[in-house]
Amino acid sequence: MNERIFVIDLARCTGCQTCAVACRDRTDIPDSLALLRVETTESGTYPRPHVTHRVVHCFHCGRPPCVDACPASAISKRSNGLVALKAGACTGCGACLSACPFQALVLLPAGVAAKCDGCPDETAAGWAPTCVRSCPMRALGYVPAATLRFEARVPDLTFRDGGVEPAVLYLRWPRKQGVC
Repeated sequence: MNERIFVIDLARCTGCQTCAVACRDRTDIPDSLALLRVETTESGTYPRPHVTHRVVHCFHCGRPPCVDACPASAISKRSNGLVALKAGACTGCGACLSACPFQALVLLPAGVAAKCDGCPDETAAGWAPTCVRSCPMRALGYVPAATLRFEARVPDLTFRDGGVEPAVLYLRWPRKQGVC
């Protein structure tokens, strides 16, 4: 079980893409691919439009379907909770891409899969992952699950986890009666 969880505050995220750029820079993948993406959803109507930005990447699931889908055993769940991919063992079949409910894996031009690795070198040094540290709005967090607190936010129940126990919690403003 993952002892840490990604916390994404939808009320703070402005969709600036800084986390995506920082991730792409750290992993040195082509600009046409993304291990982390920011999805934007528009709803409501004038005079109450609503825009939400949702950061999506590998959430290092408790029951990662990509592990079972990989015929080469190139993906594994580590004892620290992170789901790791050994590029050298990957055959590029794409089975992991199809298995992931969050579309968090990509196929590199070299023909091997890639995914968020959770920045294990950085977290081992006591730092937060690159995406978390880069967020200018402090909308992202990577915290011990036991320390989760909901101050002015509530869990976003519209997120569908696909039953794979992703180590993520999306937060949003509480809805007030009669207000979108």
